[in-house]
Amino acid sequence: ITATQTPALSVVKTADPTSYTAAGQTIGYTYVVTNSGNVTVSAPFTVADDRATVTCPATPTSLAPGESITCTATYTTTQADVDAGSVTNTASGSGVDPNGDPVTSPTTTATITATQTPALSVVKTADPTTYTAAGQAIGYTYVVTNTGNTTLVAPFTVADDKATATCPATPTSLAPTESITCTATYTTTQTDVDAGSVTNTASGSGVD
Repeated sequence: ITATQTPALSVVKTADPTSYTAAGQTIGYTYVVTNSGNVTVSAPFTVADDRATVTCPATPTSLAPGESITCTATYTTTQADVDAGSVTNTASGSGVDPNGDPVTSPTTTATITATQTPALSVVKTADPTTYTAAGQAIGYTYVVTNTGNTTLVAPFTVADDKATATCPATPTSLAPTESITCTATYTTTQTDVDAGSVTNTASGSGVD
């Protein structure tokens, strides 16, 4: 009397943590590989993941129907992952059936989302810091810094209510903590001398 053999494996993948906020963060993956068929499946048990190297324990060396083995992996996020907004990876588990043939599970995917917080800051300085007459030129320097966690791209601009600011053509993108320096000049007027001071307001812009 012959048996109808249906060797099969399934994989359930989980991630911890389930979100990330920066490059360099470690995500731990757990893969529960279960014998979902009706015959014993033997080692070597492996899990192939398109983003991580998975390690499976040496024991058990076989799985009866319904039994499981747990494999693990880690993945370190990159700036590209933060910019993309998520990391999705695909994995499948394998073992050997009683006839020596490979058994491979269907693929399973997991998506981990990024918490994106794009932001810019501007530090403005003036040279000189005092004036004595109309017609004097004041030079302004604006250091525009990416203070968020995503890469920002050009055009970078600075809007100033008293001067026309110019930003360089390069760099065309700013990774987190990187800066670009823009400049402007303003010529004092007699009204400025009479007022006793010149105050101007500026803000920087880029594209997330």
